[in-house]
Amino acid sequence: MRKIIILCLMLVLAVALTACSSSPWSAREQLTSKGDKIITVGSSNFTEVYILGNIYKELIEANTDIKVKTSFGLNSAVFCFAALERGDIDMVVEYSGTVLANIIKQPMDNDPDSVYKTVSTLMRQEHGVHTSAPLGFNNTYVMSVKPETAQRYNLKTLTDLMKVAPELRLGCTMEFVQREDCLPLLESIFSTTFKDVSGLDASVRYVAINSGQVEVIDAFSTDALLAKMGLTRLEDDVKFFPPYYACNFIRLDTLDKYSEIVPILAGLDGLIDEQCMAHMNAQVDVEGKDATEVAHQFLLEAGLIPQ
Repeated sequence: MRKIIILCLMLVLAVALTACSSSPWSAREQLTSKGDKIITVGSSNFTEVYILGNIYKELIEANTDIKVKTSFGLNSAVFCFAALERGDIDMVVEYSGTVLANIIKQPMDNDPDSVYKTVSTLMRQEHGVHTSAPLGFNNTYVMSVKPETAQRYNLKTLTDLMKVAPELRLGCTMEFVQREDCLPLLESIFSTTFKDVSGLDASVRYVAINSGQVEVIDAFSTDALLAKMGLTRLEDDVKFFPPYYACNFIRLDTLDKYSEIVPILAGLDGLIDEQCMAHMNAQVDVEGKDATEVAHQFLLEAGLIPQ
């Protein structure tokens, strides 16, 4: 009897260990093997990419029998592309200049067409990822200050800003702090540093500059709060920031498996200009609408989903 009990316990343990060893990817394969058609859309962690992620989710679900899951709020572009390569997500919207410098590690380039060609080619060859045509807008960094700060220090350009950087506190995203093509390179080129640097969530940096905790922020050109708060945008007179055109990045094996989505996704190519994107951001950040609601209305007005 003791031997029988021991054998039973060993069998239970073996089954438990086998279950624990199953990876998230194998679990996903088990789901799809039953006939379920599933795509996972990822995003980093700010309003714009939440809206765009929801646009892709609803666009696919409204025009196919594919179920779309989401994995939003990933910490940075690097995290997004790590998830993409692992297969945890199938697609993600990111920006051409970000991918150029931080994912494929290429020299900085200010020509939009050249950046896109390099990104598209190397993402396909080295990462097995397809790059869509640009969605239509360039969401570049715009160093911004309050009008009174601009007047006090006579700030009009990025060069003007860096001359007085040691007197000013910067509030910026953690990505801007950490990425080699952003703050580290900026301070290196101008051989100076800011008085203090605070890494903040995208929306919190606007609270910080409005309350006087910082004098400078790394705004995005399509930020709704940039215009609402009347901040002064400083001209990039040295062409420091590369083009940041939004593109959709999707695994090649996902496109091969679900070829029906190819013409559906292409419907967004070149469709969203800077004004349109800024308006959608404002609906969320200023008017308080939900990103899913804004995405749905955009798709209806664009005629990309049925009424």
